[in-house]
Amino acid sequence: MRAIILALAALPAGAAAGEVRTVVADLPGPVEFEAPESLQALEEGPVWLDLSIAPPLDPAGQQEDGSWSVIVCDSHGEVSAKSVSVPTGSNHLLLEVRPGTPEQHAANMVSCNYAPQYSDETSLGHVIRIKGCYFANSVSIPTANQWILNPLPASACQSRD
Repeated sequence: MRAIILALAALPAGAAAGEVRTVVADLPGPVEFEAPESLQALEEGPVWLDLSIAPPLDPAGQQEDGSWSVIVCDSHGEVSAKSVSVPTGSNHLLLEVRPGTPEQHAANMVSCNYAPQYSDETSLGHVIRIKGCYFANSVSIPTANQWILNPLPASACQSRD
């Protein structure tokens, strides 16, 4: 019982365990130059995120040394990144996802997943998947809304899959 109370106390104010929002989206979305509806409906607070990003969209990853580069899927599996800039399809909705460390944020992962429908003579075919438990923070900037998703432990999202 004490562990449950401590876990709830660690959540940000107003974020009870039952208030975790689920955001599932495939990028690019169904409407050109618009973010999918589930991303447009983001609200501040805990969120279980499950994004699949298909070509031609290319997210950029920040490495531990602070440098940024496009995530290249030379093979399939986990991708290491300190932060990921996600192309949402819209210039008015910017998204940065910070996966955290596997030791503290075991539910969070960025990966290159096999997707044969995108294979050709130069690529094995992949989608980039970003999933896990995060706290969504909104930053209003001129003509856009930037979302920064900071990592939460899996227990904050009740270990959803």
